[in-house]
This record gives sequence, C-alpha cells and structure tokens, in this order.
Amino acid sequence: MLEALQSRIHRIQDRMSVARQMSIAMALVSLAGIAALAIVSASLSRTEMIRRITTDVTLSAQMVATQLDDEMFERYADIRQLATMSPLSTLWTGDPAAVRIALDQLRDALPTYAWIGFAAPDGTVIAATGSLLEGVSVAQRPWFTGALAGPFVGDVHEALLLAKHLGLSRTGEPMRFVDVAFPIRNAGGQLVGVLGAHLGFDWAEDLRRGALQGSQDKEIWVLGSDGAVLLGPRQATPLFAPERVAQMTRTKAGAFEEKRGGKDTLTAYAVADGKGDYPGLGWIVVAQQDASVAFAIPTRLGATILAIGMVVMLVSVLLTIWVSRRLSRPLAALTQAAGEIGRNPQVTMLPRLRGSLEVIQVSGSLRALIRRLGSVELRFEEHAQRYEEDLAALRRLADSDPLTGLMNRRSFLSVAETALQGTRSSDRLGILMGDIDHFKLVNDTYGHAAGDAVIRFVAATIAASLRLQDRVARFGGEEFVVLLLDVTEAETVALAERIRLAIAESPVMFEDHAIRVSMSFGVALVNRGDPDVDAVIERADFALYEAKTTGRNRVALANSVAKVA
Repeated sequence: MLEALQSRIHRIQDRMSVARQMSIAMALVSLAGIAALAIVSASLSRTEMIRRITTDVTLSAQMVATQLDDEMFERYADIRQLATMSPLSTLWTGDPAAVRIALDQLRDALPTYAWIGFAAPDGTVIAATGSLLEGVSVAQRPWFTGALAGPFVGDVHEALLLAKHLGLSRTGEPMRFVDVAFPIRNAGGQLVGVLGAHLGFDWAEDLRRGALQGSQDKEIWVLGSDGAVLLGPRQATPLFAPERVAQMTRTKAGAFEEKRGGKDTLTAYAVADGKGDYPGLGWIVVAQQDASVAFAIPTRLGATILAIGMVVMLVSVLLTIWVSRRLSRPLAALTQAAGEIGRNPQVTMLPRLRGSLEVIQVSGSLRALIRRLGSVELRFEEHAQRYEEDLAALRRLADSDPLTGLMNRRSFLSVAETALQGTRSSDRLGILMGDIDHFKLVNDTYGHAAGDAVIRFVAATIAASLRLQDRVARFGGEEFVVLLLDVTEAETVALAERIRLAIAESPVMFEDHAIRVSMSFGVALVNRGDPDVDAVIERADFALYEAKTTGRNRVALANSVAKVA
C-alpha cells in the first residue's frame, strides 16, 4: 500500500516541473503555517480576553466589598464614639430632650441613618430621632438584647416597629436596615442604657449601581453569608449552591468561569469581612459578566486570518510559478552569491548580477529587501526600547497614587519595611499618620472636585516639608503617612507641627471659594521590639485617633498616648 502510494507520487512528480513542484510545496507549507497562525492567534486572543474580563469583574467585586466595609466601619465608629465619649457621659442620664437633640443632629449630618435611639436598661426608648418609638419597649429586639452584652452589629432585615413610620424605600420595597448598637455605661461601669441605630440599606444599592456604570453585560449582587440575595436582581432559584457559597466564604476572593443560561459567564467574588474593629457581616459581593460575545471575537479573528492567508497564498503561488520559470537557469548564481551572506562576515549585501533583466530585478529587489530588513531590525530595537520605557512607566503608575502622584500603600509599605530593617542598630525611624479633619464635610459642601483639590494641596504641602530621604504616601481617602529617617522624637513632633500649621493657615482656593481645612497627626518612633513596620504604623494610627477624639487639628505622640492610657 505504501509502495503503491510512493510510486504514484513519483509518477506525478515526473510530469511536473521543479517550479511547479516548488509552488505546490510552498502552497502546502503556507497553508499549514497560516492555519497554525490562525489557531494560535485565536487562542492567544481568547486567553487575553478572558484575562481582561476576569480582571474587570474581579476589580468590580473587590471595589464594592471594600466600599461596603469602609462605609460600615465609618458608621460603626460613629455610634461607638457617640456611646463611649466621656464628655457625653452625663447626657444620657439627663434631660431626654437634650439626648434627642444630639441624636437628631447626628442623623441630620449623616442621613444614611434611618433611626437612632437611646433605650433604658429595661428596653424603653427614652429618646430617638424624630421622637419615633419614644416610650415603646424594644426589650425583645435583637439589637437591644445583643448590645446588653457588648457592641452589636445586626445583618440586613426589614423594619418591624418602624415600618409604619418610615414608609417604603426608594425602590418601592419595604425599608431594610443594618443595626449598630453599643451599651452605654457611666463612670462606675454601670449600664445606663443602649444606643442603637438603624442604618438604611439604600446606600449599598448606590454603591452597587455605581460599580456597574451602565454596563449592559455585567451584573453585581450582594449576598448574605448564607448566599441569600441582599442586593441585585432577584432570582427564582439561589444564585449559588451552598457548597459554592461555603467555598467563597472560605477563600474570601476569587474568580471562575461557568455556563449560566447556556452562555459563557465569568464570575468574580469578594467577601466583605470587616475593617478595623468592625467585625463584618460576611457579605459576599459577586460580579458576573457575559463573556460569550467576547469569546466569539477570537473565533472570527482566526477565520479572518485564515481567509486573508489563503488569498495571500494564492497570489504567492502564482508569482512563484511566473518567477521560477524565468529564474531557473541564472538562479544558481544568485543562490551561490546569497549563500555567502551569513556565512562570511565580510559579505553583508548581494552583488549586482547580470545575465537577464529578471535576474537584475531580483538582484536589486533582494538588495532592497536586505536594506529594509536592516531598517526593520532597527525599528524593532527602537520599539523594544520604547516597550521597556513604557513598562517602566507602568511600574511607576502601579506604585503611585493617581490623584496626588505620591506613593501608594503597597509601595510605601515595601520601602518602609526595607528602611526598618536598615535601622535596627539605631532605631531612628519615625512614622507620621495624618488625616484631614472633617473631610466629608468638604465633599458634601463644595463637591468631590473640591475634595480632590484639598487632597492635592495637603499632599503638596506635606511633600514640600520633607527632606530628600523622607517618603510620603497616600493610604487612601484623606489619610496620609510619612516615613522619616534618622530623626529624634522632638524632630518628628516638630515636623508634624510645622505641617499642621502650614495646612491650617493656608486656605485652598477652589473656584470662588477659599476652603480652610485642618489636619490631625499621630506620631510614633520605632521601638526595638517592633516586629515590622505595621507595628509602628499601628501605634501612629492609635495616636492619630487620640488626636481626633481630643479636638482635632493637633499632634499626638504615641508614647504619650500610651502613658495616658
């Protein structure tokens, strides 16, 4: 069988010229190469498409989860601060009208709170925003019973006692709340009541819609720790099986590809598991994107490459037949001359051959081709250099804050940790933690563009006050951190005071407004027992908290804070 096939091939070859055989061979090789190129291109395109979509949906899920934790941490901190502030210790046992005024003022400043109330130890509401439920017993409500034992955060639920007073949410559905409650004790540690707040859940829907940004093929859900849909389009069946929900809760974040409704779908998730002392409620943010349309693009790309390749191949075969018939005799001389290129380092160009017009033309064309290849090689080197420069620029962008140009959290921690390891013998490293006072009020009063201007002003002021060896970074929002090398405690505090005064005394000009802001600082120096730079930052952050709670626009030293504590 094999011998018969070989004999038939030989008979066909005997009836064909070398030029035609070369043309057919080239056609087959070209077809195989073009087909391989189309398949590889489609595969690479699909892989890149999956990577881009996965990155997009993952960032969406992580962003919403972070925003949920940030918002809940802020509200948790509001109620904790109100319940534990020493100056308010006499307020709770005083005139209920005064308590009501304080609660109303907090709710007016933060409309996210639907209701804030103060209940006596027996569960009777003494004072509340808008006087709602005053005199009513909440002794059986989970937030009250939970707060009797300590700080309490309750998961999303519909209103019971408040339903008839607050009406429906913006979506026309019954209002839902997240509860935050703290026990209030007098100076002797005796329980005087419970401060509870119902945080309306509409703000979370705003975060979800903001992350979607009008995307038509992407959807975001917020699930409870049990997998129930809290926000997002309702489903007839659970969005995920219990096993998948348990896996999400265990791994905290990730992404996977699956078939949903007969379509390729990329799903990313992130668990909002708390921030600071806010314990989190285990909410799972899920982002999904229909990838079937995007996955069809590589298939079309491969088919297009193959079609174009077939046309190019056909043209190439016809040209090869035409050229080979005329170059078969003098081609040997040209081949011999070309064979020297690459073997003899002294030969870098073909000679001008004579013998026929075709040979002269091919000789000239090949000479031009070699010159063009040299130009292409030069351009390739230039592109490679530009690529390296672009890559370096991208690395700089990854290490910097886009709004201020300062270092971001990741790059700062890396530099600070390296600096800490280098100061173990002298321990002369300081950390400043700074936070703009009442920054939310700037955004609410003048708009987020003004807030950005304030952040840039603060960043420039801090940077201008530092030495060449010092580093400053924006940790996020209105929070900044400074790394000081080879400093004493007195020098560190003095620098913080200079920065604080420079910010407080210089208004930020935005449009027609002169915006005055202040900044509080926490100062900490490295101790020999600090295991890493996070320990120093934590003490500076504790000092910043002390500066915030004792009046703002001041500098607090971590050592003095610890002594007072």
